[in-house]
Amino acid sequence: MPATVAPEPVTADAPARPSRPLLEGPIRSAVFWLALPILGEQVLNAAIAWNDTFLAGRISAMATGAVGFASYVSWLMTMLFAMVSVGATAIVSRAIGGRRGDEASQATNQAFVMSVVVGAAGTLLIWLIAPAFVYLLNLRGDAAALAVTYLRIDAVGYIGASMSFALAACLRGAGDTRTPLKVLGVVNVLNLILSWVLTFGIGPWPGLGVAGIAWGTVLARWIGALGFVGLLQRRSSPADSPAHPAGRDGYSVLHLSASRMRPDRPMLWRMIRVGAPATLDGLLSFSGHFVFMSIVNRVPSAFPVDVMYAAHIIGIRIESLSYLPANAYMHAASTLVGQNLGAEQPDRARRCANEAVRQTMVMMCVSAMALYFGAGMMYRLLSTSPDVWACGVPALKVLAFFQFVLGPLIVLIGALRGAGDTRVPILITFAGMALVRIPGALFGGFVLQWGLLGAWLGMFADLTVRAVLMIWRFRSGRWAKIKV
Repeated sequence: MPATVAPEPVTADAPARPSRPLLEGPIRSAVFWLALPILGEQVLNAAIAWNDTFLAGRISAMATGAVGFASYVSWLMTMLFAMVSVGATAIVSRAIGGRRGDEASQATNQAFVMSVVVGAAGTLLIWLIAPAFVYLLNLRGDAAALAVTYLRIDAVGYIGASMSFALAACLRGAGDTRTPLKVLGVVNVLNLILSWVLTFGIGPWPGLGVAGIAWGTVLARWIGALGFVGLLQRRSSPADSPAHPAGRDGYSVLHLSASRMRPDRPMLWRMIRVGAPATLDGLLSFSGHFVFMSIVNRVPSAFPVDVMYAAHIIGIRIESLSYLPANAYMHAASTLVGQNLGAEQPDRARRCANEAVRQTMVMMCVSAMALYFGAGMMYRLLSTSPDVWACGVPALKVLAFFQFVLGPLIVLIGALRGAGDTRVPILITFAGMALVRIPGALFGGFVLQWGLLGAWLGMFADLTVRAVLMIWRFRSGRWAKIKV
């Protein structure tokens, strides 16, 4: 009879490390270490957005408006890309949690193919309707021409952005938040360099001006997309490692292969069924923001339209720094909820989401103080116009107090998406935008005539109402029973 080897005892002084830390062991550290690389990625992305606004602010208020509007439209495109990324995250995370590595890899390949199609559709759409967008925003003359040109150049990079969004979402869903940080970190450094050189030139070449900012972003997006594709093509296929379908580093099974890119209708339908409501939610949110911007540009004020618009754009850009932690924990919550539901651990999924909210609130306190006390300094950094400062600083200081409702709102959206619960948030978004934000902006802007601050009253009320409704939905627990 062959001898057996007794397993090495585990002592209290040397506890065994969980083989799958997102599904076993301490929740607090799992949430923190998963979110930290995503926060680094968010900071790098914000640096690019700030760099673009800084460069535009050194040219003119019109340039700031054009870059700011393009960022809004790019945000619209991310809503379109969410049909792929949200669906892919939910499916990949459930598959990894259930140790189905082959399914996770198949979902990654299908997400890649769909991302190319969606990105191409976005490019064509924006190229055609850019003039109408600009007209509806009440921009005219040189400001309108500049905005249209910038939008059309920016649209050239949408396919690359869509590919990066989809593949990064698959990696995060599998628990790998470091690879997206590494790839996008390199890309963002290149973006900074390219934007400066293409905008202001080098040596005797004078540069392209505002168009250079757009071309720097386009080139960086494509470099990032090719980087993700190259990394995932070099990984081993799950079929090559049947003994390790999705273990401690389950994300290593994600592999791009031409043989898996043939349309898989059941998988594509699963992705669309989960992701399409998230896209609709995003489109409703964008529509509300678009109407909101139109109101801002028409509110009675002592400042001209281009100053009001620049103050609004810069204020939103500054505020975006304050909720970077919430965005990071949103993605972490999505992965943790999805993987734990896949492992049939709904109670742990709930506790992970709650921990993500708690950690976010700590960081949001710091962000809110920085927003309030640093409003003037940050406005002066991003604009050389004293009128823009005078218009925007008071409104931004008030906005600082509403970061405490924005944090839970963002994180719980991610938690619900990780569970595949993407339909109820549509109703919450519609209620907030149509019934609170727009009427509130009209009241504060035209009835009270408080200028930019008056228009922003609608935004303050909307964030509060949607946060309360999102908390109610999460606490109902119905998301844990949804099939993806």
